[in-house]
Amino acid sequence: MGRSTQLNTNKAKIAREQSTCMQLRLDGHTYRAIAELTGIPLSTVHDRIKDAITAEVTPKAHELRALECARLDNYLARLQPKVAKGDDRAINTAVRISESRRKLLGLDMPTRVEATVEHHEVTQQDLELQALIREAKARVTEEEAGLLEGDAS
Repeated sequence: MGRSTQLNTNKAKIAREQSTCMQLRLDGHTYRAIAELTGIPLSTVHDRIKDAITAEVTPKAHELRALECARLDNYLARLQPKVAKGDDRAINTAVRISESRRKLLGLDMPTRVEATVEHHEVTQQDLELQALIREAKARVTEEEAGLLEGDAS
């Protein structure tokens, strides 16, 4: 078998594996279960599914994004005469369209969040309180079990 025939055979095998792995994943199987069902190594199953998603889903997401951008362009073009006249509702709608476009295209800067972490040292008092809480919960559980047994008889 020549080199090009072998390459085509490997490509066909990989395509079949991608299709099989992806379908099993869509059917709800875990990666490990797919590996067991197909006899394909777990790391290869991961690769086949990732490649299938890249080949199938990513282009569709790009198409959908382009379609949605075209819709937003259409809405904005229709609003433009009212925006030019200063119509407040049209301006607000145009702003919301712009926000939608920015979100869709990922143009907005990430929201910056400032967080403060306070260190709390666990004291002996904290440990004693936790022990008291555990004991109280255990008593409540015992009492509930006793009540349930009384209901059952």
